[in-house]
Amino acid sequence: MKNFILITLLVFSISCQVSNSSNSSDNKTQTTLSLLDRLRSLPGLRISGSDERNAQVYLRGQTSIMYYQEVLFYVNGIRVGNYSSAYQLVQPINIESIKLLKSASELSIYGADGRDGIILIKTSN
Repeated sequence: MKNFILITLLVFSISCQVSNSSNSSDNKTQTTLSLLDRLRSLPGLRISGSDERNAQVYLRGQTSIMYYQEVLFYVNGIRVGNYSSAYQLVQPINIESIKLLKSASELSIYGADGRDGIILIKTSN
C-alpha cells in the first residue's frame, strides 16, 4: 500500500511539472471581453443604454435623483470624456488595468472633474 501511494505521488508530481512548463514569451493573457463587460465587473457602477457603443456609465449612490452625470474616463492619464469617447479610443485587447475612483480622497486630485467618479484605464500602447 505504501509503494502504491509513493508511486502515485511521484507520477502526480511529474505530471504537474510537465503541465506547468509553458512558453515564457507568452506571459500576457489576452481576453475577448469588451470594455463594457469589464466595466460591469466593477462594483458601484450603473450602466444604461441599449448597445455597447452608446452606453452611459454612472456612479451608483449619487444624491441627485433627476440629474446624473456620467463617470469621466482617463486613458493613460489623459482625459477623454464619457464612455462613448473611451470606447472609440480603447481596444479591449490592449487594456492592462481598469480602476474606478469613487471616494472623496481618491477624487480630490481631480477637483470638480471628479465629483461624479473617474475610471482610469491603462493600456499597453
